[in-house]
Amino acid sequence: MNTNKQDTNKQEMISKHVRDMLAVENEMHAAFRRQKKDDRLSKLPRAASVVSEIEDTIDRHLEALRGCLSRYGAGESTLKQAVGSVLGAAAGIYNGMRSDEPVSRMLRDDYIALSTAVVCYEMLHVTALAAGEQKTADLALEHLKEYAPLVIAITETLPHALVEEMGREGKLNIDHQAAERAVRNTKAAWMDQAVAG
Repeated sequence: MNTNKQDTNKQEMISKHVRDMLAVENEMHAAFRRQKKDDRLSKLPRAASVVSEIEDTIDRHLEALRGCLSRYGAGESTLKQAVGSVLGAAAGIYNGMRSDEPVSRMLRDDYIALSTAVVCYEMLHVTALAAGEQKTADLALEHLKEYAPLVIAITETLPHALVEEMGREGKLNIDHQAAERAVRNTKAAWMDQAVAG
């Protein structure tokens, strides 16, 4: 295969991965924008802050991905098709991020959505590295790194949202100590794996 054909194939492959990533971010953006407008978040300022920060991060990512895509001479015309192909079974999560769910369930779905984005960015990163596209590889890694602390923020926020909701519904007493303990236990579980690895 000649070098020009290889270069063209690499560019097409990378632009497809960037379009897929743009599709993921677009779907998440719509879901987080709906959540941000949810009145129930005002009762849980910590959750509201995390959701707002995620939406702001997605805004930056969308702009950067569009710029990246234009460097490859590609457009966004196939985004709808890309959503189905890249998300598969996870696509329903974005539709499931509805405003009629309790905030704790919203946060659960947010965690799943961000985890999907993180693994998609990892795929874009490795593909770009293998293709010798360092600028795109760096962009994917930067975006992955920006989501990592937001995933952690969700794991620290969700237990507090859940105990607040159960307390308001009269199911259990509001026990912030239980929420803090759950946060510590979850962190310890991840740290144990990091140390073991």
